[in-house]
Amino acid sequence: MTKNACRAFAAAALLALLAAQANAATYRVDDTGTVVGQPVTPMRWRQPVPGRVADNTVDGQVSVALRLNLSQWVMRQARIYMLLAPTENERLVATWRTQGRLLPGTMRGGDRVLVYEGVVREPFLQETILLNLTADGRALERAQSLQFNFEIEMTP
Repeated sequence: MTKNACRAFAAAALLALLAAQANAATYRVDDTGTVVGQPVTPMRWRQPVPGRVADNTVDGQVSVALRLNLSQWVMRQARIYMLLAPTENERLVATWRTQGRLLPGTMRGGDRVLVYEGVVREPFLQETILLNLTADGRALERAQSLQFNFEIEMTP
């Protein structure tokens, strides 16, 4: 195959992928069975006495028992995304580890991150994630409500 033929093939494959993604249907996932370990997550300073040259980062950690109702999409190929609504403090970062059913990752307020790709095998996806929250303590003025939700994307 010539270089031009390879480029044409790669361009066609990319266009086909983009067209398939453009035709994907997206639905909000019912996560009403999800339980947060503690509704208020205390944030602690990384350094005991933050200052001008010190680290002003605060950290918090919470365990979340996810229960996603995927019964409408059993035995179908899907992508599941976790979304975090925009936050007041744009420097807030959420990082999570999983037990292996979902992908680990990192996000900021307003992000949408892939957490699963494959065939939905069961009506309920249950997973425990350990969520780490990090922010600049100087920018936190009051308690904030973090709103996570999930979307599933089905390709035709």
